Amino acid sequence: MPITELCPVRQQDRFLYALMDQLFRGFGRLSWRKLDIIAGALYKLLYSTWGYRRDLVRRHLRQAFPDKPEPHLTQIEKDFYQLFADWMMEVCFMHARDWDAVRERFEIKDLHLFHEAHARGQSVIVAMGHQFNWEWGGWIVRKDTTKPILCVYLPLSGAAADKFFLDLRGRYGSEMLPLGKMGARLVRMRSETHTLILMADQSPSDLPRAYWTAFLNRPTAWHGGLERSARLLNYRVLFVEIVQTARHKYEAYPHVLTDDPRSLPEGRLTELYAQALEASIRRAPHNWLWTHNRWKHSPPAS
Repeated sequence: MPITELCPVRQQDRFLYALMDQLFRGFGRLSWRKLDIIAGALYKLLYSTWGYRRDLVRRHLRQAFPDKPEPHLTQIEKDFYQLFADWMMEVCFMHARDWDAVRERFEIKDLHLFHEAHARGQSVIVAMGHQFNWEWGGWIVRKDTTKPILCVYLPLSGAAADKFFLDLRGRYGSEMLPLGKMGARLVRMRSETHTLILMADQSPSDLPRAYWTAFLNRPTAWHGGLERSARLLNYRVLFVEIVQTARHKYEAYPHVLTDDPRSLPEGRLTELYAQALEASIRRAPHNWLWTHNRWKHSPPAS
């Protein structure tokens, strides 16, 4: 399905889209030294001047790490905002450059975990979290595996930004799949080996169908898409952990959660994913998107 059909842009948004395109492309052509200078200014704007969602981030960190002293939490907070600013520059770089330029800075380890499943005719789910830089990760998966890629997405609130990121993510042939159409599309794909990419840590909108499990010291609602899609076609499910190795450089490590999701009790796959993501966050707490209002829902009364 063409991107324009997925995300129709009204006439009044076309100018904003064109502006974003030129601005991101212009920044992306700069050297890393200049991008780092801009990222430093962005960090000061986001953290100190504007204080973008800083109260929310601070509350999340205190709840997730109650035993850490306040100076330690403040340092995690600052490191996160610096990474957030770097991420913006990395998206600009991604928009202006090709796959090879990004590939030099992002490596996926243990690709055999994809290939051996595909070789036996089993499709793969890549269950990611919002760890930096997840945008680069989606690109590299597409180019490092030979099977079709379906990338599930939730629309952004602004039409111009939504279309911009859809174009960016689908640039190398990934099929961008709206969450609401995922089930029907997967049924049609059941005879074709493929890879499905899910950002599985997003807050669910359909609470009656959500799964609840402990995560970072709080009851947390999880979207049921991972669980239901995995059972539908009995995928191999990989949690892909992204680790920053240097500034603007990353490695991704896939971990097998299950090869037979239908054999697991309902909700167990969600628990396995939540446990894997939490362990990764605890290893590098600054490397997750704390600005996302992940705990806006309260658990149902028992």
